[in-house]
Amino acid sequence: MSSRVGTALHVREAADALAQGCDVPDRAGTALGALADLVGSGCVAVQRWDPVAGRHTTVASTGYSADAVHGIEEFFHADPLFGLVGRTALRVRDIPPGRRHGPVFDRVIDAAGFADGVSVCLTAGRRYVGSLHASTGVEGVADEATQLLTVLRPDFAALVDPLDGWTGAAVDGAVESFAWHATTGRVQPLTAGARPDLLPALVPPAAGARLLLASRGLVSVDVRRAGGWWVAEHRASAPPAGLSPRELEVLAEVTTGATNREIARRLGIRERTVEAHLAHLSGKLGVPTRAAAAGLAARLGLVRV
Repeated sequence: MSSRVGTALHVREAADALAQGCDVPDRAGTALGALADLVGSGCVAVQRWDPVAGRHTTVASTGYSADAVHGIEEFFHADPLFGLVGRTALRVRDIPPGRRHGPVFDRVIDAAGFADGVSVCLTAGRRYVGSLHASTGVEGVADEATQLLTVLRPDFAALVDPLDGWTGAAVDGAVESFAWHATTGRVQPLTAGARPDLLPALVPPAAGARLLLASRGLVSVDVRRAGGWWVAEHRASAPPAGLSPRELEVLAEVTTGATNREIARRLGIRERTVEAHLAHLSGKLGVPTRAAAAGLAARLGLVRV
């Protein structure tokens, strides 16, 4: 077994400590030490992507100056060269000379006098979770090292992924998402427009689709289990059958078994107005009875937040 393969196995063993409950800095620090040996570099860092803040946070690093670490955190994802990194390890010397410019070169590579280095994007399925970087003052990142780093991407992703490898990230820009831990209740926004305020309507959790009538309109939510987490993907939704916001409120109250008087009191309207809304609901939804309307709302998963 070559020394690099042996070191790569050391990296994997360090990453596998995730299952043993070791602290993240300890796991990452051990893995970074092995990574430095693998790449032949004294400057290595692993970073977690924060989708809400739109920047990276450093899980562990060694050798890099504070300015270099800050430069990677702020500019790596926004750099025009970010798209070149992709799913394989990319070395500095593999970038065409005419393209060796931009924020990361200006703030990190050229500023520190690095001659070579390698970067890898870390993903869980379609979900970007972070990156790792190694830099050196000489052109010394070997082909074998870059190949092994590509193989080890899932292990390093496990170091930084807060969701235990969930792979169902939404790629549609209209979809937002957040997650909460099944045991601790910790909430983790996954997109900048995530709405954890919807969580009370999703507890106790159950997998499946539902409609939440929130203060800012109707929201379609799909809930699924992801290891120790529940994940909610949500988007704005058009009302079914062209129902008005008030008709949706009445329909949601019907599913609770409330009487017309109770619905009127809860919504602050007259009982006769409730009766009128129920008549409109019946016509628009094509349901002949109150029970049928409630059954349809239950199938839609309609809940008033």
